Amino acid sequence: AMLPIWASDLRGALLGFGVLLAADAAGISRAEILPRVFLALWGVVCLAGLLFSIAFYIHTTRTVFNRRPNLNLRTYWRHLMITRPLETMWRFLTAPLRVQPDFQILGEVRTGTTSVAARLRDLGCIGPFSPWIAPLASDKESFYFIGHYFGWVHPYTYRMCFPLKITMWFRRRVLGRPSPVFDACASHLNAPWAAALMRRACPEAALLVQLRRQREQHVSWWKLEMGAQLWAAGMGMGQDFLHEGYPPRSFREALELSRSARVRALYEEGERAGARLAAFGGMRCARLPERLLPFPGGQLAAFEHMGHYTENIRRYADAFGMGRLAFVEMSELSQPGGADLAARRIAALVPELARLKRVNEASGSTVASDVLLPKLNSSPELPPDLEPTAADIDSLSAHYATENKKLCELIGRELGWGKPSPTSSTEKSSVAPGPATAQRAAGG
Repeated sequence: AMLPIWASDLRGALLGFGVLLAADAAGISRAEILPRVFLALWGVVCLAGLLFSIAFYIHTTRTVFNRRPNLNLRTYWRHLMITRPLETMWRFLTAPLRVQPDFQILGEVRTGTTSVAARLRDLGCIGPFSPWIAPLASDKESFYFIGHYFGWVHPYTYRMCFPLKITMWFRRRVLGRPSPVFDACASHLNAPWAAALMRRACPEAALLVQLRRQREQHVSWWKLEMGAQLWAAGMGMGQDFLHEGYPPRSFREALELSRSARVRALYEEGERAGARLAAFGGMRCARLPERLLPFPGGQLAAFEHMGHYTENIRRYADAFGMGRLAFVEMSELSQPGGADLAARRIAALVPELARLKRVNEASGSTVASDVLLPKLNSSPELPPDLEPTAADIDSLSAHYATENKKLCELIGRELGWGKPSPTSSTEKSSVAPGPATAQRAAGG
């Protein structure tokens, strides 16, 4: 069983260090060399963890939450309670001893990646490490190539997010259990630098792209991200945003921002940065500038580039080959057995996953395949003044009409996105914003 959050990672280390100090001061522990050395080492670990945690707080407040960090101890503590600083450090130190993933779920965001990842874990797949303690992010998405780890995106250390080689050897060879490893960071599809870097990191990986009509995807992302902004303010991060005019005050302003020349230039810069970093042969500095993270121009400046699936997919097709990509559309996932359809399509490209499915079938441990995919990450309800207008939503169909024709030609199938939307553009959810909402809005 997992430790309670207050007793895990740096929080538990600090608590234990305090107990040891108190015991030593009270004379309960003998003042021998070994105990004193052990205490000193423990103190060094705690100090390193604290310094890392403070740096991570500053970095993610500026990039993930788009704000200038304040020096409020209460806000820092709340941030510490949803992060894993010591485990992150340990994983970077042991990165050479870890495996790379067998396949990727690339996104786009708000296309059901959380639900598909949960289904794959039920089958026996192994998800990645996440620096965030959030139920919808843990064992689902790494946030690696979108720069959550101080902008560090070197392909070699990407393996820090995955299990140890010895662990995988034991599972696969000794236990005879196929164990496909995956990452489902839904922000990777849109990140213009990620394809080149991912190709260097795991060139044999298969890729699953999940698609959703832009008008529905955009509204869902707007609601999730605005909910995350409200939650961050409630956590004490305040309203001191890095850039004037951010976040946009309305859905229409966000669309206009995402189509601006400034944001387009940032995406072009990001693509050049990815090509340059992927060309590095050794462990040279591979950090992305803060202005690109985790989305160039900010999460709410990403709509236009999210909506151009063709451009995003082609980057991965150029890097991996079109034959390594599988596709599933949101309406397919919404049908009974939708998650298993996605699993079958990616299993056709991943031998380890295909073996796992055969082992499950032979042992009779398969999960019912005809169930509806649960909706695990609903968008929060927003105040009426933040809700997108019907006119703005309806304008998206015409805006992306040409793009969607190109997309259908690229993937070789008709998506039917020219037909009326099956769901209301003003559909709401009763899910309130919270830590999981905030971390998923940060990148998946």
